[in-house]
Amino acid sequence: MMHLKLEKFTIYKGRFGINTVIWNNNVFDPNVGRDVYGNVKTVFITHGHADHFADAYLLKDRAKIVAPKLEANMIEDPTINWRGLFSWAFLPEDMVTPYFRGRGVEVDEFAENYPFCIPLPGHTYAHVGYLVENSLIAGDSVYPIEYWREFGILYYTDPDLVIESLYRMLKLDWDYLIPGHGEIFERKDGLKVIRENIRMIEDIDRMIYSMIPEEGIREDELIAEVARVARVRNLKSVIVLKPPVKGHLSSLYRRGLIVAEERDGYVVWKRFK
Repeated sequence: MMHLKLEKFTIYKGRFGINTVIWNNNVFDPNVGRDVYGNVKTVFITHGHADHFADAYLLKDRAKIVAPKLEANMIEDPTINWRGLFSWAFLPEDMVTPYFRGRGVEVDEFAENYPFCIPLPGHTYAHVGYLVENSLIAGDSVYPIEYWREFGILYYTDPDLVIESLYRMLKLDWDYLIPGHGEIFERKDGLKVIRENIRMIEDIDRMIYSMIPEEGIREDELIAEVARVARVRNLKSVIVLKPPVKGHLSSLYRRGLIVAEERDGYVVWKRFK
């Protein structure tokens, strides 16, 4: 387990490369896998994915658990998030990505009550960041570039909201950017990473649009083609790929660029003529 000092913060590198941040008596996104939390009195969670609150249940009897209001249900019962991946049916456990598997914990207070909570939705529908001292604890609202290069397409549910959040981060006053995964960035490099995230999502949007012909394509065939381009080759990854692809389809539809129809029992997407 690695850790580093960043002025007033101690940052531990937890499981899945999570940056667990300790500041005074507070911890953000605890996932270190052992008790390094000392006198922590408050746990701040950025969003409702289990890799970002994995250790919160260890602290529930001695610390206040704080999370976004609209994601408290996923933190208290992580299986809710699994169901969302499977159209709300119960996704078999062996098909669930390990990033979403964890033990739930009761949320005591909502993050929005704190003045340093920053709304950064898009990765999930109520994702937040925390602007503390001179650092932005950004969770999964921004990814290191090497993650894009490795995985091709990363998880988010609404590309338009992700881009809005990224532009919001560009305008905030911070010296250090602390993503949920990967390295910590000083402002100059952090701004570059944020802009590159915007570019990657816009490129994916154009790519998905280019795959939709005027005569139409079945949604499952489109997802398969995106998986091929992104080099996705296992069941759990294909399941996780569906929300971002559908997020782009929804965005393209809202912009009047594509339409949907039923054809022989399949959902078919077509370019708008």
